[in-house]
Amino acid sequence: MIQYNLSLFFEPTIHESAIRALKTVIMPEIEKQAFVDQIFLFEITSHQEPDSVGYSLQCWLPTFEESHPEFIEGIVSGFFQKEFANQFVYFPSQLRRV
Repeated sequence: MIQYNLSLFFEPTIHESAIRALKTVIMPEIEKQAFVDQIFLFEITSHQEPDSVGYSLQCWLPTFEESHPEFIEGIVSGFFQKEFANQFVYFPSQLRRV
């Protein structure tokens, strides 16, 4: 089992629109994929930078192939680059269950 995580940081001006897009467009599209077991969205409360708001998009993947994170990142970055260019940044990470 892999937990694939995207830490997303948005400018405060797009915060509400970004969350709405994550919940209504991006998460449902990712959740439809057969390789995704579960998907969650968490607020990053330890993030202290006043110029951005942070969230963690976490996907549980029972099996892992290189194309899986590429797909997830492609959906997220493609949408936000089109809708909110230069107003977001993300950092991927993966955790492997031991």
